[in-house]
Amino acid sequence: MAAKEHSWKIISSERILDATHLKVRREQIELPDGTIIPDYYITENRGWVGIVPITEDGHFIINRQYKHGIGLEVLEFPAGGIDDNEEDPVQTAHRELMEETGYSTTSDKMELLSHMLANPSGAVTEIWWYIAHHVRKTGNQKIDPAEVIENFLVTPAELLALIHNGEFSVQGQIAAAYLALERLKLLKVMV
Repeated sequence: MAAKEHSWKIISSERILDATHLKVRREQIELPDGTIIPDYYITENRGWVGIVPITEDGHFIINRQYKHGIGLEVLEFPAGGIDDNEEDPVQTAHRELMEETGYSTTSDKMELLSHMLANPSGAVTEIWWYIAHHVRKTGNQKIDPAEVIENFLVTPAELLALIHNGEFSVQGQIAAAYLALERLKLLKVMV
């Protein structure tokens, strides 16, 4: 089912934060019934990319990484923001895979899995998910100074167990895991 566009009237719009990786604007909105919302905040960024890496022997690579927003370590696939110099999200996918894991794959083995939206009520954030087939260790991690990332290899069954016991719990990551398992025919799909 295609999304139906329904516009609200923007009375005013003001940029209140303009940082390198994040912009925030405040809008005054008039709804179709005439209701005025004086402060509607919208975050903007260039979007980000997530990668579901699979080794030649069928293991998934996942990361354990501290996330300061929630103050906890999480398990997730490699992912990161699109840099200003990256025109195509697949460039980001290759870069982030190498930076976070030290693994890489060839261009023909990086397959688009899905294009998603994150928090469409309050953000302009697009996410591109890729499956990286036949990844292999070709270098070392090159993570940002604020990152500490530990990589793990898990089987499809172990990945599902991590999801079901709540250890792999970031919602978009779970969606990507299920889409990848389905695409790889490792998950039975009910029709």
